[in-house]
Amino acid sequence: MIAALVAVLLAAATPVPAAPVAPHVVAVDAAEIPDRVSGRADDPRCGPAAPSPVPDGRPIRVVMPPAKAFTVGAIPAAMWRRPPVTDPTWRLTFQGLMWVRPLARRAALDGQQKSLAALVRQVVLFHRQNPDPGSNGYGWDEGTALRRLEAENCLFTLTRSAALIPGMTADVRVLTGPRYYGPPRYAVHNHGLMANLQMIRAGQIIPRPAWTRIAVDRLLHEAPLGFSRQGVSLEQSSMYQLTNATLWERAAGQLGAHPEAQKRIRTTVNRAYLIFSFMTELDGKISQIGDSDETAGRPRDLKANRAVRDDQAGWVIGRWGWTDRNAPHYTIRYGPARRAHGHEDRAGGVTWSTLGVRVLVGPGRFSYDRTVPYALYQTRPDGQNVAVPAGGTARGGTSAITSTFEPTRHVFVVKDTVYGKAHTRGVTTNSTIGRMVVSDAFTGVNRWRQHWHLDPDWVRQPGPALVFKHPSGRRLTVTTTGKVAAVLRGATSGPYGWHFPRFQVREPSYQIMIDNLGNWTTTTFRVG
Repeated sequence: MIAALVAVLLAAATPVPAAPVAPHVVAVDAAEIPDRVSGRADDPRCGPAAPSPVPDGRPIRVVMPPAKAFTVGAIPAAMWRRPPVTDPTWRLTFQGLMWVRPLARRAALDGQQKSLAALVRQVVLFHRQNPDPGSNGYGWDEGTALRRLEAENCLFTLTRSAALIPGMTADVRVLTGPRYYGPPRYAVHNHGLMANLQMIRAGQIIPRPAWTRIAVDRLLHEAPLGFSRQGVSLEQSSMYQLTNATLWERAAGQLGAHPEAQKRIRTTVNRAYLIFSFMTELDGKISQIGDSDETAGRPRDLKANRAVRDDQAGWVIGRWGWTDRNAPHYTIRYGPARRAHGHEDRAGGVTWSTLGVRVLVGPGRFSYDRTVPYALYQTRPDGQNVAVPAGGTARGGTSAITSTFEPTRHVFVVKDTVYGKAHTRGVTTNSTIGRMVVSDAFTGVNRWRQHWHLDPDWVRQPGPALVFKHPSGRRLTVTTTGKVAAVLRGATSGPYGWHFPRFQVREPSYQIMIDNLGNWTTTTFRVG
């Protein structure tokens, strides 16, 4: 039995549905594929090999919880259009044939040509049983199609089976039509970039020079549009900062015929890696901003270069040291409206660490399934460290910041109309003491609430005061001029009081809700 261990690291973000186009029917009979195929003995671009062998002549069973195991070559035709699991990430993996790559590579490494032929027949069957409907349904959105093309590229490289080409052509049709996730219909996004990289590879191995030319032309056009001038990814996520930097580094390698463009892209990539180092906290992991896991960062020592303010992307990232684990680190979000992998944090949402501990944290990333309450919570305003007016709904509006950098103090003022009313937030951080002070005021609003999210390691101490203890021995005291409305931890109703360190993993953490008692609410966090 083969267990395909699935770990999806990139988002199943789906753009606005494209208008239907004429369906594309693949005319290849799977029965015509020989029992043995031949190609390369290995291709590392297929990704990690399956841990268990894929012996010739035995049924290939694939386990993808929570669904029942299925057998390669015997997947019911109806299952492609009505998968047994509603989670979009599961469906992306299943319909995108992402489970094929580890099996194919293991079979190739072990010389199991009959198993490789069985995988080829299954891919061909997918296209016969589930042809492109000309819309995003049934696994024919751009995100699923590009993953499927990646699996087909892998399998073609290992087998050189011409039977795969019609299906690859069908997937390229998706990625070159109105469903393509990139200009002119959509902003530059990592999905479009991944699509272009897979099209280049497909165009080279079949070969199809026209596919390569289209993808390269799009890379040349889109390269300046994915990052701010300072190198911050416009997808509004610290984790996707690294994803995009890595993908564009790969893209640059495909542009040897365009040395000037290649040089510009590599300059942008270097800036993006620099910004990612700013996003890396003193514990070596990133601040979780937007859809992000608590993953490893890129520590480095940039000496006195300790703050970034990027008005184009809407980020401030500051610190008072690169090697001193006790040095403060903070982020502030403002600026452009939420898009891609961003959260509703642009009204001055903050994170903050000091004295070797994380204090205020972003929610992280639980899921992309918007039917799951925790996935909604990770994006909602009350899931961020922001102030929200009673009945307020994020409407877009404006959001700008002013800043004052002093040797031992950084002061910021965010002014926005994110909720339709004028809002001002003041943020002060200090280097000599473990303190952050945040003040909020709204114009024309009688009631508003601050939401604060503590790192899961903090434990509240007995008594009426807001005092918390950390396993390191540090103590956090929270004081406010407002009224403490609630202190919740791990509440399933709402939900409230959760942190998501990794995809589909949730940990209870304290969420403090503070209501205003006057024109201003000032809340102070002090660690000692």
